Amino acid sequence: MTTTTEVATNEQKQPTLAQLIKQMEPEIAKALPSHMKPERMARIATTVLRQTPALARCTPESFLGALLTASQLGLEPGPIGESYFVPFGRDVTFIPGYRGLIKLARNSGQLVDIWAEIVYSNDEFDYTLGLHRDLKHVPAKGDRGEPTHVYAAAELKDGGHPFVVMTTAEVDAIRKRSRASSNGPWVTDWAAMARKTAVKQLSKWLPLSAEFNAASVLDGAVRTDLKSQVIDVAPDYDVDGEVMPDDQPAVEAPKQPAKGKTRSKAAEPPADEVFATADQLAKLKQIQDMEKYDDDGWRDFVAATIQQDRVEAIDRLTPEQAQTVIDLFAEEAAK
Repeated sequence: MTTTTEVATNEQKQPTLAQLIKQMEPEIAKALPSHMKPERMARIATTVLRQTPALARCTPESFLGALLTASQLGLEPGPIGESYFVPFGRDVTFIPGYRGLIKLARNSGQLVDIWAEIVYSNDEFDYTLGLHRDLKHVPAKGDRGEPTHVYAAAELKDGGHPFVVMTTAEVDAIRKRSRASSNGPWVTDWAAMARKTAVKQLSKWLPLSAEFNAASVLDGAVRTDLKSQVIDVAPDYDVDGEVMPDDQPAVEAPKQPAKGKTRSKAAEPPADEVFATADQLAKLKQIQDMEKYDDDGWRDFVAATIQQDRVEAIDRLTPEQAQTVIDLFAEEAAK
C-alpha cells in the first residue's frame, strides 16, 4: 500500500523540474525563433528529462540553461538529433547534433547545401586533393562493411564544392578528447556525431551564420544563467574543431575553475598524500557497477563531480573527494 510519505516523495522528484520547465515558458518564448512554439519546446524538454533519468541528478539551473541555449539556437533536444542534453557530474551539458548544425548551416542563406556521409569498407570511395579536387563515393549494395572514413561537403552559391575527409581514427581521436566521449550521443549515435565532427571541420572554411558559430562554440558548455539574452559569440575553434574539457564556454563559466586559477583546498590532494580508504573505494566500485560506467567514463564522471579537469586513477582520490561522490548517490537514494 502506498503511504502518504511515499506519495510526497514521488511528487518531489521529476514534477519539480517539470514545473520549472513550465515556468520557463515566457523566457523560452523570448528566445525561440518566431516559427517555433514555447509550449512544444517545454513539452520536448520534459520528455527528454523522463527519457534520461540521470538528468534529474543534475542541477536544475544547468538543465534549464541547456534548454534556454537550445531555444535560442532553435534546436530541439532529443532523439531527432538536433541537440542533446548530456549529464556530466551534476551539470547538464549542451551538445548540438549533426542535424542541428546542418539545419543552422542551411538556414544561414550562405550555402546552397551542406551534407556529410559515412564511408564503409565495401563502398567505392576515392578523393583527390590539390589544385583539382574531386570526391567520389558509391555506397556498396548489401553489406557495406565497417566504417573507414567520414566526409563533409558543401555547395556554395558561387558554384564551389569544398569538402573535408577524415578517417575514423581521426574522428575517434577527437571523440576521446571530448568529456562526453563515454556518455550521450557518442555512445548512442556514433555515425551522427562523426558526421557532425566532419561538418565542424568543414565549417572553418565556409561563410556561415552567427547561429552556426554560436552552436559550435557552445558545444559542451554548461550554462546556469536563465535569461534569454541574445547569444553573440565569435567562433573560437581549437585545432580539432571540438570543445574540450578545459575550454571556457561562451556563456557563464562552468563550475570547474579556469586554467591558471587556484582551486579550493578541498579539491587539492593534501601535502602528505592521504588517499581514499578501502571502504570508500569499494563503495565507489559498487556505484560504478550500478550506474554501468566503463572505466574511462567513470573517471570523467568523478572528475566533474569533484570539480577537477581529470582523474588519473580512482584510488588516488583523497578521502574528501571520494566521499563527495559517495554522498551524491546517497542523496539520490534517500529521495
